[in-house]
Amino acid sequence: MPLQIGAALKSGGYRLASRTGALLTATYLVLYAAYQVAYNSLLNVLYAHWGVDATLPTVPVPGPVAATVVAASLVGLSYLSVVAIRTFVADERDAIPRPFYTEGVVWAVPNLFLGGLVTMLLMTVGFALLIVPGIFLLVSFVFMPVYVAVEGDDFVTAMRRSWALARGDRLPILGFVLVVIAAGLALGVVFAITNIVAALAGARIVTPLLAALAVAPVTMYNLAAVASAFEQLTEPPNAEVA
Repeated sequence: MPLQIGAALKSGGYRLASRTGALLTATYLVLYAAYQVAYNSLLNVLYAHWGVDATLPTVPVPGPVAATVVAASLVGLSYLSVVAIRTFVADERDAIPRPFYTEGVVWAVPNLFLGGLVTMLLMTVGFALLIVPGIFLLVSFVFMPVYVAVEGDDFVTAMRRSWALARGDRLPILGFVLVVIAAGLALGVVFAITNIVAALAGARIVTPLLAALAVAPVTMYNLAAVASAFEQLTEPPNAEVA
């Protein structure tokens, strides 16, 4: 059925505002904060090694430890994204079924990570080519993570199936994506203002936490809304939109 943008956005909000949505967002926040602290620490170590006069706000952590935490956090964030996509697509609002944590995650996590890298590279090239190709690829591959997490596809197959699903609905999907991006940008502005205030108050050390507070809800809402849009587009004709 054709994508109903308002219904997808609204349903995504309901899924995020549920008990499972809150749990997933809180967990993502913790993991992302750990990643940001370790990432900043690792960059500080590299800057010092390269003789660059720059210091990012963070908790001082030895280079090897920071690198380990960054790697572990990225794996954890990819794993949590798989669990979140499965939960949001199934519209589980009270509890996350155990199979969502365990079934096929060893296959899904690396494919989601690799698929994300490949699509990001393609979109970067597309945006460099007068922007329009990048937008076209963004819309075409938006459902790739769902096919990896829910259907168990490898990322190449998931990209191909996402392309096919988006065919004929790219303009509505573009409108949908733009609204989600606008919401993220709005929260980003709030984060930037708060970060400036924290810097002026001499509390730059809280920057990683502020980043997590901005990124976690935006990321989870994005996954919830995409899950709702996917559900709409794959529903049989004449089925009611939840």
